[in-house]
Amino acid sequence: MAIPSSSVRAKPALRQDERRRASDARMLRAAIDIIARKGAAGATLAEIGVAAGFSRGLPAERFGTKLALLNALMDFMEDWFHRRVAAAVAGRSGLAALRARIDAHIDSACASPTATAALYSLFLESLAAIPGLQPRTRALSASFHAGFRGHLDEARRAGELRAGADCDKVAQIVVGMLRGLIIQSLLEGDAARLGANRRQIHALIDAALAKQAGEAVRAPPRRKSA
Repeated sequence: MAIPSSSVRAKPALRQDERRRASDARMLRAAIDIIARKGAAGATLAEIGVAAGFSRGLPAERFGTKLALLNALMDFMEDWFHRRVAAAVAGRSGLAALRARIDAHIDSACASPTATAALYSLFLESLAAIPGLQPRTRALSASFHAGFRGHLDEARRAGELRAGADCDKVAQIVVGMLRGLIIQSLLEGDAARLGANRRQIHALIDAALAKQAGEAVRAPPRRKSA
């Protein structure tokens, strides 16, 4: 059977697209290393291109501006993290999924302290040095919160939570606790300690949230009909 000419033309285009994605990823990984060492504000597109083994002008050609590259970098890191979370929580729900998500945050920070340092540099620099990055950092923070909130809502529906637990506030506290512990591990240069603390983190969460034996669970108040 003859291969249609459109298919013949598609193969080189596909390979070119794959090469482009690979070179973009290489530049983003170089950006991670540079930002982890010196921060995003001090990094230049030219420096990133050279560090990735390309020309000084390729990052500008591909991404346009440094802000666009930083946004692409956050997309790149978020995609990597969400794939790890999806694998960690697969088949779990409620408090079991909550614990698995906590472990995914910890394990990701331990597996790649350089990328973690770059990510938290972007969070902090978006507050003043690079305010244009704030929509992206806030969206990523919101996704962290939403992930934990979803598991807490599942736990409430399954009757796993003790009476009075506020899912929204608890999700904020869990994210804040993990963020503080991860930053502390970066400051101390001791990711291993962060991993060793997971059992205590789980114990604190269970003590604060899990319904005790024989405890009645109050359903949230029903809204009055209009």
